[in-house]
Amino acid sequence: MRFLVTGGLGVNGAWVVRDLLGRGHEVAVFESRDDTSLIEDVADRVELVVGDIRDAERLTDAAVRLRPDCVIHLAAFVDCERDPHTAIAVNVGGTAAVCAAAVAAGARRVVYTSSKAVYAPATGKRGFPTYESVPEDDELRPTGMYGITKVAAENVVAWYGRNSEVECVSLRFATIFGPGRLQRHAGPINTYSSMIELPASGRGFAIEQGGDERDDIIYVLDVADAIACVALAPRPLRHEAYNVAGGHAVSMHDFADAIRRVVPGAALDIGPGLNPMQMPDSYYMALDGTRMEEEFGWRPRYDPDRAIRHYYELVRTRLA
Repeated sequence: MRFLVTGGLGVNGAWVVRDLLGRGHEVAVFESRDDTSLIEDVADRVELVVGDIRDAERLTDAAVRLRPDCVIHLAAFVDCERDPHTAIAVNVGGTAAVCAAAVAAGARRVVYTSSKAVYAPATGKRGFPTYESVPEDDELRPTGMYGITKVAAENVVAWYGRNSEVECVSLRFATIFGPGRLQRHAGPINTYSSMIELPASGRGFAIEQGGDERDDIIYVLDVADAIACVALAPRPLRHEAYNVAGGHAVSMHDFADAIRRVVPGAALDIGPGLNPMQMPDSYYMALDGTRMEEEFGWRPRYDPDRAIRHYYELVRTRLA
């Protein structure tokens, strides 16, 4: 099959590209920059089109020329509270442009990467201390701009699925961690990655609060595997949205203990309490992954220990 991946040079996109190539498929990337540092090992096998997903004409021209069987849409703007105008333009308007380009190109499927932010804030039984698993048909009433744009984009994706020949689906991911996040993103969204990379490179990690908070986390290789699984699944899909979950909510203290089991001499100082990332809305929750397992037989392959071991070896290789 032939794939067009928006945001394919980003942290998550790089592993999606690598996964699809590993399965023997053709991959093109539509990306706002030409920084291929995260896919150096496979860059010569990827066709890169540099452009902004807000540029509907350039995006459509690229899609029509490439004729992908499937479009995987990862490109997104994350600093949404600081710049809501750009957030709406990229995350909602850009998603509409991606879907329209897929229709024009005759693609069979669009896979949109959404987020558990659509369920935030995690209050009541969704949050501390119960963390009841959230199913896909639960209420979607986010108060943060990132979640708001994700819900709006999901609605756009679903509309195209109902009003075109393209099958459109949204995947709602748990908190993602993995290599590349520290290089590409700043701020608290990198907490789990920092907890591994800093000790792995001989530095300490400290956070004042949050050790008792639990969250559903998923390794980036499982993210790529889930996307490929849905992208390659036979038609028709049964649902418009699927949770992609790590399996259960893990506390910061337990995650730190797992790192200590893998990384020799890891110096981690985790304070007690909740909200380690100090977010205005609580995004800490557990997702119900039953739908993915029942329809596709998909479950994450990387529990925290295995993910940390893999991540640690990558960091050691990079530093060697």
